[in-house]
Amino acid sequence: MSLIVLAVPAAIALWFLWGGGQGPSLAEATLTGTRQTAGTVCLDVAGDFSGSMRDSVGARDEALALLTPFMAREMRAGDLFASVRFAQSASLALPPTRAASLGEVRERPELPEEGEHTYFAPALKELDRAHGRAGTDCVKRVLVAITDGEFSDEMDVLVPLARRFDRIYLALPDRDRAYRPTFAYHRDLRTVVTRGFTDAEELGLLYGEALATATGQKLVSR
Repeated sequence: MSLIVLAVPAAIALWFLWGGGQGPSLAEATLTGTRQTAGTVCLDVAGDFSGSMRDSVGARDEALALLTPFMAREMRAGDLFASVRFAQSASLALPPTRAASLGEVRERPELPEEGEHTYFAPALKELDRAHGRAGTDCVKRVLVAITDGEFSDEMDVLVPLARRFDRIYLALPDRDRAYRPTFAYHRDLRTVVTRGFTDAEELGLLYGEALATATGQKLVSR
């Protein structure tokens, strides 16, 4: 009973925070508080395009459409966004692009090769190469990976690549936040956090949460 009593005020507060009954959306969100990161913030997004994730491709695309105006509105002009698609291989969808220019660009149409296995490491390598070519200097670098987390990577390959990020969010379709894929239990992947999502609005808010983590601010409703 005490848990229910505690949960009710929290639910009411969340209801008011996001507009009194309307579903929360990145379109209605803002970052508040003083930005703590003085230099460039880089948000990378890795979309799992393997067969098991086909039903989530639409939500990924819709959430990116919400992210573009949010970054233009809330982030510094020189903050960067990049995206990659992966399955058995990986292909760069958008090289590191300034927040102020996101409305002028589109992702490349190339899709990764599909196969029996899904590998995460090629996506991280592709992002690293893109940042290297662009000469970026990311003071804070965060990654959101839209995936079910079922990877076939060797951990000695994956872990060093993952540790280059300050935080990795695994956006897991139709999972609660307590779920953690097997690979994410590795002792050196403590910066990996999991979040479930059911639609583009929830995924968009996860992008906002990642950016708030990188800037040291809070994501709230406008």
